[in-house]
Amino acid sequence: MTSIELGLLGLVALLALALAGPASASAEAVWQHEGVPLAGHAEMGLEGSQIFVTEAGGMICQSEATLTAEPGSTGVVTELTTTKCQGLFGELAGCTATGGEQLAGPWDVHVTTSDLVVTKAALVRTFNEGCPVKRIESSIPELTTTLVEPGAIGEIEWSGEGSASIDGGPAGEYQEFGSWFVTPAGTYGIG
Repeated sequence: MTSIELGLLGLVALLALALAGPASASAEAVWQHEGVPLAGHAEMGLEGSQIFVTEAGGMICQSEATLTAEPGSTGVVTELTTTKCQGLFGELAGCTATGGEQLAGPWDVHVTTSDLVVTKAALVRTFNEGCPVKRIESSIPELTTTLVEPGAIGEIEWSGEGSASIDGGPAGEYQEFGSWFVTPAGTYGIG
């Protein structure tokens, strides 16, 4: 073999490796515990605030939940509660929420290489006696999340759009965004 043929053969080998690289890099991401794939389920506490906006107005709430990660790339958000809600504008101005809970079971969580995809995010909230709005049922098909540090999760920022029924009326537009601090911070991640 000539040096040109050897050079071409080496170039072909490098190209084959380069093309194979993205295929292996696109493998499914998994939950990790301190950088190692998760062996059993793990629970993380979530605590933070959220703002939601409906056709009736907007409100800010404190919220808490539990994120349970399973080995592989799935998990669920459960035990979601909202507290200390205060109406900001519209018909909700001056109102407080008297209850807030998940509707129709846990929210599904799927791991990607850089963030989490949360689906089936549905809530029902009830409001104080003097509020013109008594109940809001909201549904967001998919929450968009941002992980500040995917390999060692300490905070989850999220947002989503969907629909909300106000006092049993027809569904209207709904938006929600917020952030949760994770406990234990930095122990679990994705990769």
